[in-house]
Amino acid sequence: MAVSKTAGWGFDSLLACHNLRYDMKLKLPWQDIVSWISIVAVTVGAFWVNYALKPSVAINTVVWIAWVLLVMLFAFFTQKGKALLAFATEAKQELEKVIWPTRQETIQTTSIVVVMVTLTGFVLWGIDSGMLWVIGKITHLG
Repeated sequence: MAVSKTAGWGFDSLLACHNLRYDMKLKLPWQDIVSWISIVAVTVGAFWVNYALKPSVAINTVVWIAWVLLVMLFAFFTQKGKALLAFATEAKQELEKVIWPTRQETIQTTSIVVVMVTLTGFVLWGIDSGMLWVIGKITHLG
C-alpha cells in the first residue's frame, strides 16, 4: 500500500493516516502480553498489600516505590515502552542541538519583560482609574 507523502494535514494525509491505522492489525508479541499481565499483577499486588495488610507507612512507601520501578521495568519491554524510549532519545538529541541564550541575553530579555509588564500595569491602572472617575461623575457617585 502506498502512503501519501503530502505535507500538512490535507485530505490526502488524513486519508493516509486512516488507511495506515486500518492496515495495522492488533498483533501483540508474547513479550508484550507477558509484560502487560505482569504490570496488572504487580498493580493488583501493590493494592492488595496496601489495603488488605495495612502495613506501616515505611513499608507502604517501599511497596509503592517497588511498584513504580517494576511497572517501569515491565513497560520497557512492551512495544509502547520501546517507542517511548526511542522518542525520549530523539528528544534528547534535539535538545542538544538547541542554542541556549547566554546569561547576558537572558538577563536582558528578562529585564525587558519586567519593564514592559510594569509599564503595561501602570497604563491599565491609569485607564481603569480614569474610567472609574468618569463613571463616578456621570452617575454622581464619585
